[in-house]
Amino acid sequence: MAIYNYVEDLVYSKILDLLSKKPEVCRCDKCIDDMAALALAGLPVIPYVTPDGGVFRQVQNMTNDKLKIEVATRCIRALETVKNNSKHKKQSDFSRFVPGAGIK
Repeated sequence: MAIYNYVEDLVYSKILDLLSKKPEVCRCDKCIDDMAALALAGLPVIPYVTPDGGVFRQVQNMTNDKLKIEVATRCIRALETVKNNSKHKKQSDFSRFVPGAGIK
């Protein structure tokens, strides 16, 4: 079994949601990971280990609105930071997250 961080799951989910509304932002793996790293800095770790999702559902139910708002705020800031400071010159043609990624 693997150890997961529920907050990391929240961050990636929020970033993908934000990217779906911002077609001008790069969707390559590097930029998405940079956004996640920036957003995760300073957020709590909520670990879970589960083969069937049972504990995961309990963790989801315990997550409060304050944390979700903090995640959203940090993701928005991270998206803007990476958008304005991309570490590459051209678009990548791959992504593990978004179909059609790499298209600006």
